Amino acid sequence: MDQIVLDTNVIAKLFLKEEWSDIALKIKDAHVDGKIEVTLPSLTRYELINVLKYKSFEKEEVREALEVISDYAFSMIEPDDILVNKIVDFSADYDISGYAATYVALANHIGALFYTADDKMLRKVKKLDFVKHLSGYHI
Repeated sequence: MDQIVLDTNVIAKLFLKEEWSDIALKIKDAHVDGKIEVTLPSLTRYELINVLKYKSFEKEEVREALEVISDYAFSMIEPDDILVNKIVDFSADYDISGYAATYVALANHIGALFYTADDKMLRKVKKLDFVKHLSGYHI
C-alpha cells in the first residue's frame, strides 16, 4: 500500500471549498477505502486549528473537524529525536519554516511522497523529487 504525507493546507481542503479540494477528498476516500495510507505529523492538529480559526470557524466546528480527522484514522506520527534532527536539516538546507520542514522530513524519513498546495514552499524544495503539488496527485 502506498503511503503519502499531506500537509495541513491539504487537510484543510477537506473542510473548505477551495481550489483542489476535490483532490483532497479523493485522497481521503482512497485512505478510508484502504487503497493508500495517509501519514501526518502530530503538528497537523494544531495547524488545522489555526487554519480553521482564521477561516472563521466557530469553536465547535473546529472541534468537529478534529474529530472527523481522528475518525479517518490517518496515521499520526510524533517526531522522535532522529526526525527532529531531519527537520532541522531540511529547514536550514531549504530555507523553509520548521513547520513545513516537519512534513518534508517525515515524508523523507518514511520513504513517502509528500503532497502540498503551498507554491512558495514548493519552489524552495523543487530539487526534492518526493515533494509534489497536490494537483499532481492521481490514484
